[in-house]
Amino acid sequence: MKPLLLGVAVLFLISTQFIRCTKINPTDIGTDLLPAIDNIHTFDTTLRVYADNFLFDDSTTISLYEPHALGLIEDDPVFGKTDAQIYLALAPNSLNRNPFISLDSVVGIDSAVLSLAYAGAVFGDSTSNQKISVFEVSDPLFKDSLGYQINHPHFNTTGPDLAGSIVNFSQFDDEKMIVVKQDTQNVSNVLRLPIDPALGLRFAGYDTTVYPSTSRDSAFQKAFNGLAIRVDAGGTSTNSALGYFNPAGENTRLTFYFRVMRNGVVDTLTTDFVPFYTSSSVTRAFSANIIERTPAHEYADLSLTTPVEGPEKLLIQSSPGSFALLRVPGLKALNNRIIHRAELSFVPAGAPGSEIFNDPDRLFLDLIDSANNRFLTVQEDFLYNSSTLEYDVNSFGGFLKNDRFFFNLTRYVQSMVTRGDYNYAFRLYAPKAAVDHYVFSSGTVRGIISTNRLWIPVNSYVSKGRSVIYGGGTGPQSMTVRIIYSKI
Repeated sequence: MKPLLLGVAVLFLISTQFIRCTKINPTDIGTDLLPAIDNIHTFDTTLRVYADNFLFDDSTTISLYEPHALGLIEDDPVFGKTDAQIYLALAPNSLNRNPFISLDSVVGIDSAVLSLAYAGAVFGDSTSNQKISVFEVSDPLFKDSLGYQINHPHFNTTGPDLAGSIVNFSQFDDEKMIVVKQDTQNVSNVLRLPIDPALGLRFAGYDTTVYPSTSRDSAFQKAFNGLAIRVDAGGTSTNSALGYFNPAGENTRLTFYFRVMRNGVVDTLTTDFVPFYTSSSVTRAFSANIIERTPAHEYADLSLTTPVEGPEKLLIQSSPGSFALLRVPGLKALNNRIIHRAELSFVPAGAPGSEIFNDPDRLFLDLIDSANNRFLTVQEDFLYNSSTLEYDVNSFGGFLKNDRFFFNLTRYVQSMVTRGDYNYAFRLYAPKAAVDHYVFSSGTVRGIISTNRLWIPVNSYVSKGRSVIYGGGTGPQSMTVRIIYSKI
C-alpha cells in the first residue's frame, strides 16, 4: 500500500488548514429525519466521484478461533478462481495415559473420522459437490500458535490422500446419526470425513516419549504435524463454493474407533484428537487458512500498484481481494453551510454470477492519509465501541439498503466546510477486519488521531462476497456524494 499512499500524496497537496466552528444542532446532522428540500431554506447538490480500482495487498491473519474457509471456486465469471485450504494440528484429548490404552491391547482400528464443526455459512453455489482430500502436513514451519496470514505459502504435505470424500455443500447442517456399540447419537452442523484407519495403527504404536504421562507437549507434534484439508480440483465438475468451519468448535476432532482386549474380552472404544492442547500452562493452537486467488476475466486487469483508472464498474472482492480509491474534489469547494445529510451512494451493476456469488455482508470505507502513510477512520461518522469491538454499522452504512449501498459522511463533510479540514481520498473495500488509526470526535477542533492502529471487525467470514458496482463518472447510475444542506 505504501506506493499507493505516496502516489495519492503527489496527486493531492493540502492547502492551508483553517480551524473555525459554527454551532450546529446535533439532531439535524447525520440522521434520516431530514427537512424537505424546498430550494428556499433547504437545498441539495450532487458531487461527482472519481474512482480507480486496485488489487489489495491483504495481510489478514485468521486465528484458530475464527471461521476458516474450505472449498474451491473454479471459475467465477468476473473474478476467476478461489482455492481455500485448512491446515490443522491435533493432539490427544486425554491426559495421563496412552489414548489407545497400549499397543499390546489393541485388536484393530475399525474406522477413523475427521469432524469439522460447521460455522453456518456457504458462499457460492450451495448445491456444489466437491471432493475433499486430507493429507498429512510434513512442513516443520507449520508451528506458529499465533495464526497465519491468508496469503501464506502452502505448507508441504506427505503421503497419500487419507480421505477422498465427495461432499455436498448443502448438507453441512443436516442431522447425522453416529452409532458406537449400543449408543446412538444424532449430531448436526458438522462435516464428517472418513480417514484411513491405518493412521490409527500408527498413533497406537507411539510410546511414552510421544504421549507424555503428565501433559500434552510438543513431542506429539514432532511425530505428527497435522492435517491439510483441501479440495481435489479433478474430483468433481461442480467446484463453485466455499464452506466455513470452526477449528476450535466442540465438534472438531479426529476420532478413532478401535477394539482392545481387556481381561480376555474384546471391547470397542473411541479416542479423540483435538485441535488445541495445553503444555506447561501455555495454550497452543495451530491452524492456518490459506486462500489463493487466481484472477481471471475483468478482474485480471487489476494490479497492486497500477490503477484501472475511472472504470465504469468497480470490482470489489472480499479478503484477499481488491479496493477502490475514491476522490471527491468538489467537497473542498463547498462554502460554509449546515449539512443535514452527506451520503456516498452507489448501486450494484448486475454482473454475471451475481445470482450465485453474493455481495459481502459489509463494505467498508476509510480515509487515505498519504502524507503520513496511514489509514484513518471517517471522523465522527464512524462510531466505535471499544467494549464490544463493534461499530455502528446502521448509522455509518456499508450494506445494501433498498438496492443501494450508502455511507454516511454528514459530520465529516460538516467538519470540512466549517473548519477547512483536509479532503482525504477514500478507500472502499470488503475486509475481514480493517486496521486503522481512529479519529476521535473533538468538537470545535480537528479530530485527535490515535497513535496506535485499531483492529475493526467488518465481516465475519473471510473471502465471503464480491461486488460489481457502478463507479465514478457522469452516467445516470454513477457513484455520487449527495448533500442536503441549508445556507448560513
